[in-house]
Amino acid sequence: MYVEYRNKKQAKERDARGEKPYWLAYGNRVNPGRNYIMFAILAGVRGEYDESFHPKGKLPKDMMSWTTASDAFMHIYPKKHEDKEWEGFVTLEKATKWETWGRQIIINENGEPTHIEHPDWHSHTWMSIEELKKAYKIYAKKASKEWDQKITKPPVEWMALLASMKALEDEGENEVRVVFWFDN
Repeated sequence: MYVEYRNKKQAKERDARGEKPYWLAYGNRVNPGRNYIMFAILAGVRGEYDESFHPKGKLPKDMMSWTTASDAFMHIYPKKHEDKEWEGFVTLEKATKWETWGRQIIINENGEPTHIEHPDWHSHTWMSIEELKKAYKIYAKKASKEWDQKITKPPVEWMALLASMKALEDEGENEVRVVFWFDN
């Protein structure tokens, strides 16, 4: 999971100038813990409920923060370096094969493929604060039923994720989202 934010006013100004608004990362990867009831609610992973959110399926179309993108994608080797092996890099041949499996290739302004979605990640999605709050309410109901006890909220690590997002919202100054996916 990656918490991202952007200033609403600056994003609007950049958009008016024909520039892509960009997202900033709040720290690095966040792992609030393995929680299969939560995974089922957030994206229908490891189970599904009627109220489960469905993964949006692709990474956000607008620009992600550098931190998020660097974990979500692998670099495609420049032609002159295809004979070397570097961590986080893949050949164009392999990337093209992964594209047939539904992985997204990123093409630069020169029409050259530069990145591909990591092959081990799946169920890509993102959520706003409001969506996450709704998911947490569903969690309390489902966890209470599954464990036959009164659960009023998710574990504290998950609540800290939401608290950091609310703080970054800065009284409406910023748009905030959490971008996430699951591994194989």
